[in-house]
Amino acid sequence: MKNLDVVILGAGMSGLCMAIKLREAGISNFEIIEKNSDVGGTWHENTYPGACCDVPSALYSFSFEPNPDWSRTYSPQLEIKRYFQHCADKYALRPHIHFNCEAVSADYQQEGHWLITLANGEQLRSRILISGIGQLNRPNIPHFDGAEQFTGQTFHSARWNHDLDLNGKRIAVIGSAASAIQLIPVLAKQAEKLYVYQRSASYIIPRGDQEYPTKTKRLFRKLPWTQKVLRLYYYLRQDCFTFGAMLAGSFRGKIIKWMTSQYLNASISNPDLRAVLRPDYPLGCKRVLVSDDFYQAFEEDNAEVVTSPISGMNSDGIITRDNIPRPVDVIVYATGFQATDFLVPLIVHGENGIELNTVWRDGAEAHRGVALAGFPNFYMLYGPNTNLGHSSIIYMVEKQVGYLMQCITKTLKEDLRSLQPTAVAQQAFNKRMQDALADTVWGGDCGSWYKNESGKIINNWPYNTTRFGREMKTVDFDEYQQERG
Repeated sequence: MKNLDVVILGAGMSGLCMAIKLREAGISNFEIIEKNSDVGGTWHENTYPGACCDVPSALYSFSFEPNPDWSRTYSPQLEIKRYFQHCADKYALRPHIHFNCEAVSADYQQEGHWLITLANGEQLRSRILISGIGQLNRPNIPHFDGAEQFTGQTFHSARWNHDLDLNGKRIAVIGSAASAIQLIPVLAKQAEKLYVYQRSASYIIPRGDQEYPTKTKRLFRKLPWTQKVLRLYYYLRQDCFTFGAMLAGSFRGKIIKWMTSQYLNASISNPDLRAVLRPDYPLGCKRVLVSDDFYQAFEEDNAEVVTSPISGMNSDGIITRDNIPRPVDVIVYATGFQATDFLVPLIVHGENGIELNTVWRDGAEAHRGVALAGFPNFYMLYGPNTNLGHSSIIYMVEKQVGYLMQCITKTLKEDLRSLQPTAVAQQAFNKRMQDALADTVWGGDCGSWYKNESGKIINNWPYNTTRFGREMKTVDFDEYQQERG
């Protein structure tokens, strides 16, 4: 059995960041367990047409590894994946990565180690266990009566079927949110007929995407501070302006809502279609989206928005309550992810054999989003209440990694048997989170993937990212229980 100091689950953005900082600290006895064949996480898995980030690339990248060669303001999926491949190669992480294997269980041993069992039956023994699994990795495919009767092709946007020629096909897309608004414009150009099944409209503002000229990329390379200034601009724009829209009743929210309305009016000439695409819930309750071509796709005669609720499926396609037949050849589920089911399908047992799913039966929570009482030497990146509705998750993860490095260094240097937050500290932190979240737009009545079934907001951070960075800068070890030997 291999004995390690640290095991990281996942070689996506979070796992790579953690591994880079471990190596920089001189900690080399670690391994990354990755279920896919390459690094990149969600950017390896989501290859649907039009896939790209909705945060500018200058901000959606590691602060310590700027990329002067981004092709566009908002870079496409393949470029982002190549960026993470570059990071894995530059920082010599590949020898530490176990590809094509998934961890199925992790059990804390009372002597202060974790026993991690892999899908192939192999076991690892590690002082510290870190989850970099994230929140957006398990596709959500809702159940519809009669779905098995459909005789055409079906797949989720995160598991795109590239072998299927969609040209001239009749296509149904279920969903109209973040992934859907990127793939729909592409499908509209290929399909004979495209039906978009919309449960609720989204607030959309123009992306303003542009190609970086060669001279701009040359400037970024020769004078790196220029790209840092651009990164700072995007950071301040998102934190000082966009975040304000997340506060219930804010003036900034009203400004952004007006901007979305103006964009909709300017993009859609048909007043009936405008009414269908206009949201009827508070701005920010669901993620505000960015697109330069989603609305424009519906100006084509072959694209149609369907708002009648889905009641089931049959051999021809989707059945709606209006009973209008809409036969299709292909159904694409653009229905998001099981974002509130953290760590699934991993089974985690902490002290005295307690299972994490039992602890989280009322909704996932953690101390400062990264650590758990009753689960010593176990940490999470992009865990509960660390998601954002306005800025770059990479910024958040870098701050979490900095926090965890203090915990890891203390554990290894002082040879601690265990380090875990106290139950009192964790409860106080999460009460503060829920109290603050109640004052945001997410605390309203509208449903979103930020909440679990009981309505508890378990994904989002209630403040701006500047405050997160400040709170995560230094570990207060008075909040932690330490055991030696």
